[in-house]
Amino acid sequence: MVLLGNDRLLMAADCPRSAALYVELGYEPVTVDISEYVKLEGCVTCLSVRISGLHG
Repeated sequence: MVLLGNDRLLMAADCPRSAALYVELGYEPVTVDISEYVKLEGCVTCLSVRISGLHG
């Protein structure tokens, strides 16, 4: 999972029980279908790019 900010989490759609647990903890899961990527042993963190030092 990837923390998007404002209590939103990016996570795989094939983890509904985990998403439900995060909802109970006060987070808002944003789910995406990455089933084809998972076949290659990937996950949402493999598809992310970290950017630091940005100020609006």
